[in-house]
Amino acid sequence: MRHWPLTQLTITTPDLVLRVPDDQLLDKLAHLAGQGVHPPEMTVFAQPWTTGTPEEVARNVLRNHWWARADWRGDNWRLHLTAVNRDGHVVGQQNLSARDFATTREARTGFWVGRRHHNRGYGTQMRAAALHLAFALGAERVISTAFAHNGPSRAISAKFGSVPNGIRRIAVDGQLIHVHEFVITRDQSAAQVQPGISVQGLDACRTMFDLPSSRCVRAPVT
Repeated sequence: MRHWPLTQLTITTPDLVLRVPDDQLLDKLAHLAGQGVHPPEMTVFAQPWTTGTPEEVARNVLRNHWWARADWRGDNWRLHLTAVNRDGHVVGQQNLSARDFATTREARTGFWVGRRHHNRGYGTQMRAAALHLAFALGAERVISTAFAHNGPSRAISAKFGSVPNGIRRIAVDGQLIHVHEFVITRDQSAAQVQPGISVQGLDACRTMFDLPSSRCVRAPVT
C-alpha cells in the first residue's frame, strides 16, 4: 500500500511469517481469538478483551487493530503483527509499541497465541521476531510484562535473558493482579542470538517510526 508502507514489513522465523494483516488475514486472526486464547478461568490481560462470546472477542480484535492504525504517530505507535505458520494457518498476534522512540530508544512487546496452537514454540519465535525488529530499529532496550500467574509468558522472557524490572499492582475486574516487568538491552540480546530470523521491507517504512535513514539500524539477513 503506497501510503501505508508498513504493509511491506515482513519478519520471518524458522516456522513463522509475521506481517501487518490485510482485511482477509485480520478476519482470520479475529476468528482465531474468538475460538480461545487462554483457559477461560485465567486472567492474562489488563484489558479483558478475551471476555465475551466468540463474536464479541473477534470484534474486539478488529477494533484494536483499527484503533492502532488510526492512532499511529511517529512518536507514539503500536505495531500489530499477525503470525502465520508454514501451513498457512494464523497462530497469533505479536505487538511492538513505543512512545517517543527516537528519544527513549525503548519499546514494549506483547503477544498472544491461539489456544489450539499452544505448546508448539510459536510464542518463543514471535518474541524473537519482535526483539529482532526492535533492535533493528535502533532500540536500546525492550520491555515485556506478564501476570504473576502466567508462567509460560514469564518463561519466555527468561529464555531470552530478560531481567526482572519491578512488579506493579493493578486491578482487573476487581481482582488484584501482580504484573511482573522484564527488560532486555541490546547487549543482552546480542548474547542470545536467535538463528533464522530476517526482516524485509524495513527501509520502506522507517519514516513511520520517526527514524531517518541515518539513525535506522538495518536488520541482519540470516
